[in-house]
Amino acid sequence: MNIVIYGHDYPALVTGASLASNGNAVTILPLDAPANWTWQDTARKQSGLAELLDGQQQAGRLHWADAHQLSLLAKSHIHILSFTPAQGIAADELVGKLATLFTTPTLLVTQTLHGVGRAQHYQQRLQDAGSLAVVAVWPEFMSEGAAISQFSRPDRIIIGTDNDWAISTMRDLLRPYNRVRDMLLVMSPSAAEMTKYAINMLLALRVSAMNEFANLAACMGVDIEQVRQGIGTDPRIGFNYLYPGAGFGGPNFMADLAAILSTFEQQGQQPQLLPAALRVNEHQQEILFSKLWQHYQTQLSDKTFALWGISYKPDTATIAQASSLRLIDALLAQGARLQIHDPKALSELALYYPNHPQIVSCNTPYDACVGATALLIMTEWKDYWNPDFDAIKARLLEARIFDGRNLYDPALMQDIGFYYHAVGRGI
Repeated sequence: MNIVIYGHDYPALVTGASLASNGNAVTILPLDAPANWTWQDTARKQSGLAELLDGQQQAGRLHWADAHQLSLLAKSHIHILSFTPAQGIAADELVGKLATLFTTPTLLVTQTLHGVGRAQHYQQRLQDAGSLAVVAVWPEFMSEGAAISQFSRPDRIIIGTDNDWAISTMRDLLRPYNRVRDMLLVMSPSAAEMTKYAINMLLALRVSAMNEFANLAACMGVDIEQVRQGIGTDPRIGFNYLYPGAGFGGPNFMADLAAILSTFEQQGQQPQLLPAALRVNEHQQEILFSKLWQHYQTQLSDKTFALWGISYKPDTATIAQASSLRLIDALLAQGARLQIHDPKALSELALYYPNHPQIVSCNTPYDACVGATALLIMTEWKDYWNPDFDAIKARLLEARIFDGRNLYDPALMQDIGFYYHAVGRGI
């Protein structure tokens, strides 16, 4: 099939490279990308993506285009809108242009969503222009750090359309990912859009609920890890997304939560649960700063802290909407100094805080600890799970760790001589 993908974020690149690897002819048009954007910059944030893109380009199945080629590209069979959640205006403008260019039956697929009902809006625009194109919703469930594997081995494939030809076309396109069992669920476009938003909302509620219990556990001397293990044994709940910590973030996830809130408001509804979960999350993003503020009795201006992990989650360089930014901003405002390590995100850090006199970027986790008052942990990178604790202790001024991701066993840390402050671990 001839496929055009519009977008520049990692879902667009993963989708393009993966579909090309199945023999399709794919063109990626990174509309509305930043002026200095390169595909290499986006690909490096996702393990294995640069190699996959490179291989498909060398094989001649993957190409790049610009807006001047839009008329020519309109002849392709399938057009996939894979903009970021923040690019709703750009997506709408593109559909307006394509509506005048589609002269044969064409499938227009919305992969990144911009609200419940947007696909129906696009279909109406196409019909008003006399186009024969059909709109289908194919919400993506990829997350940074695991996008390639999640695309190639999906838990489910949701297609939103009432058109039999569109269903048949999408089923054929996604056949390589739907072989073990039939995972393709077909529903109305608006139902598919709402499903994606509802999943993200429920995940936010789940994490915030665990964080509230973690804070209660801390007050009562209860170990939240024991509670988590007990909760997870209930088959109605399970173990996924039950880890308490310093809050959730990420640009696309937070944008989706904002979009579903907006949808409620547009329909005259007053949601109660999601706003409450977001308030809990805002408080939770400040949990480590609160611990530091209390422990050092508000005297932070003369302190240097080692900070491990600033990306909003492991295996990505993205720090937009990361909990670490709240911590960094609060500590900088108090005059503290930060020695920061992250396996991938230090270049992003330099963009957020260019040449900041209170921030030092460090090449290794141990370099960050040299002369620091305490170690702070904000991202659960695998690099941090089994460090050399003797090396950490030798470099810190005080053997003290404030862990926002509960990486270590409190009893073990006490045995090896650390003061360990975690989230809801009874300390």
